[in-house]
Amino acid sequence: MSKLTKEKMLDAAIHLFYMQGFDGTSVRHIAEKAKVNVALVSYYFGGKQGLFEELLVKFLEGYLAVIVEEKNKDFHTNKQRLFHLLEALVHYQQEHHFLARLVHREMTLDTTLVRELMSTYSRKEKHEIELILRAGMQQAEFHKQPVDMLILQIRHLLVMPYLYPHYLQEINQLSTTEPYFIKRYMEQISLWIDRCISKEQEVRTTKLYVPLATMSNKN
Repeated sequence: MSKLTKEKMLDAAIHLFYMQGFDGTSVRHIAEKAKVNVALVSYYFGGKQGLFEELLVKFLEGYLAVIVEEKNKDFHTNKQRLFHLLEALVHYQQEHHFLARLVHREMTLDTTLVRELMSTYSRKEKHEIELILRAGMQQAEFHKQPVDMLILQIRHLLVMPYLYPHYLQEINQLSTTEPYFIKRYMEQISLWIDRCISKEQEVRTTKLYVPLATMSNKN
């Protein structure tokens, strides 16, 4: 099987699992959408469950690779390191938004697979963020406060747009896949870091964003 054929099956599975759920998606559905022989799904992935697990691991491996890449960069301050890490992770999820939504939804369930993924990937994410926070506090860049509570807030900031996309779309008319949303969202994260973590706040100008649907032409 060519790499392209495998990617076609993975891409098909992402959309089907997201739209129809795991139980609502069959091997035949995946094969039909990918336009491959149905036997290939079972032969190369060991069935629907194997394909599903590969999708989750693929996303989390990429997520962790972003963390490692940012960790190896040079920054003047821990504040810069934290912001750029969060920015890179938000952009990674935006680039893989369907898969991000699928993974975050699955991670809310209490299953053996989820426990294994958390032990392998989520603990590493927590560890790296904790290192930045503790370094910032030790170097008097950040206010001293409970690190565990900060990590919970940071985790929510990271996953919220992709865990509740329909809420953002239907209630707030915000699309998490639009670059405009990402730009605004990162501005708010930067502001949160300034006000809730950093001892030195940047001077900012206040911007008022009005949803396009509420704007009207003025004479």
